[in-house]
Amino acid sequence: MKKKEKVEDVEIIAPKNANNPDNLSKTLILGLVGLVLLLIPGALNKLIGILIGGALLITGILSIIKYTKEKIAGSNLNLVSGILYAVLGVIIIIYPYSIINLVTICLGVYLIINGMLKLKLAFTLKNITDKWIGTLVMGIITIVLGILLIFNPFAGITITKLAGAFLVIVAVFDLIDTYIIQK
Repeated sequence: MKKKEKVEDVEIIAPKNANNPDNLSKTLILGLVGLVLLLIPGALNKLIGILIGGALLITGILSIIKYTKEKIAGSNLNLVSGILYAVLGVIIIIYPYSIINLVTICLGVYLIINGMLKLKLAFTLKNITDKWIGTLVMGIITIVLGILLIFNPFAGITITKLAGAFLVIVAVFDLIDTYIIQK
């Protein structure tokens, strides 16, 4: 009887989350990002680095300008932070791939969290349907890929392509999970 009560709770909660349009949007964005990473990893890595470097450079220049206009007590922080941001921005523009290491680590953390959520969903689906094994396998694979990205962020374009392919696969499985839950 306890198992039946648990299944009833899941049936009430799961469809409400599955019908959320935000989930579909996030899944489609995840798939699109995956395709971009898979098809043009080098150009994307360089573009991301240049955009972040440019944003830091502009922030630094604006802080320096603010310092020169205000020159009030305590505004030395604007000058120091402006110089640091500008220098960091120039370095990242010159070496745009350096920022990708940070992005790769953040992607790894995201994948680990997503994989853990998939494991939880798999065990929830186990009580509802017999089509939960795929979700379980994808959860485990997602966690493993996330760990690889965190501890080997310097794999460059190959890991970017792998991450892109995996994000596309995760997005497809998310769509399948949503379809199963709505049934």
